[in-house]
Amino acid sequence: MNERNDYWMRERECESRFAACEPCFMITTPQQDWLMYKSREEFIVGTNITAIAAGLSGFVILNDVQMNNHHHILGTGTRNQVESFVRLFSDKMRRFQNTVGNGSLKNWKIRIDETTDLQQFRNRTAYIDRNPYVVRLDSTPSGYPWSSAGLFFNGNLWMMEKGDPFQSLSIDARRIICRSKIIDLPNTYRVFRGMILRSSFVDYHRTESMFNSANQYFSLLYRRGEADVEIARMLGEGIQLPNEEVFQIVAGWFEGRKIRDLNLQERLVAARKMKKELACANKQIVQILRHLPRT
Repeated sequence: MNERNDYWMRERECESRFAACEPCFMITTPQQDWLMYKSREEFIVGTNITAIAAGLSGFVILNDVQMNNHHHILGTGTRNQVESFVRLFSDKMRRFQNTVGNGSLKNWKIRIDETTDLQQFRNRTAYIDRNPYVVRLDSTPSGYPWSSAGLFFNGNLWMMEKGDPFQSLSIDARRIICRSKIIDLPNTYRVFRGMILRSSFVDYHRTESMFNSANQYFSLLYRRGEADVEIARMLGEGIQLPNEEVFQIVAGWFEGRKIRDLNLQERLVAARKMKKELACANKQIVQILRHLPRT
C-alpha cells in the first residue's frame, strides 16, 4: 500500500474512533484575575479535585490543563455525566478556594461546549496543550507538570510510572486526598506524593488514537496560529501568539515580500489585521512591524 493511501486509511480509522465515542465536550473555567494556585501543594489539590470529580461522575477525561487561574478539560461521556462532573468539580473547587483564602468562586460559571467533529477535537486538544507554552517562558507543552500533554506519544512513559493504588493507601492518606470522608475511586487511580497521577485518570491512549500519527499531533501543537485565536474568541479568552508565529503569519499575507520592505500603507493594513484576526496587543504589533520602510 502506498503512503498516500495508508494516510487516508488511518484518517478513516480516526473518524470511526471519534464517531464511536460518547459525545465529547470541552469544559472551560473563566480566567480569574487572582491566582487559584499559589504553590505546588495547591496545584496538587486542584489535580486531585479534577480526578475525583471524574471518578465519581463517570466522565472520561481525554486531555486537560490546569493553569494558575483557569482550567481546560476535554472529555467524553453523556450529557448527564459531563454536567455531574462540572457540578462536583465546581463544588469541591469552591470549598477549596474558600478554605485557603485565594478568592471567591461564588459566581463561577463553567462553560461546556460539545465537540462535534474530529478536526475540532484535534484543534481543541492542541489549544489545551499549548496554553503553558504560549504564556510561560520556562515551559514546553510536555514539560508542564499540570497538564496531560506529557502523556501523549511518550514512549518513555512506562519507565516513569510511579505511585501506589489509591485503595492501598491508609485511611488517613485517603482522607487527606479527598479532603473529606473517604470516597470510593476507580481501582486504576494511582497516587504519588499525595497526587492522583494523570496517567491513571486521563484516557490518553484514546486521545492519541484520534490523531493520524505522532507527527500530525506535534505539527498541530506547535503551529496553530489563527485556529488558536478562533477558539480563544469562542471561549472569551485573551491570547497572545508567540512573536515567531505572528511573524510567519504576517509574512504569509505579503507572499514574496519581506516585512521590512513593506511601505507605510501596507504596515497599517497589517497592523489592523493583526489586531482583528490575531488579537495582537499593541506592543506586539510594534515589535513585529518596528522596521521603518525604506525610502
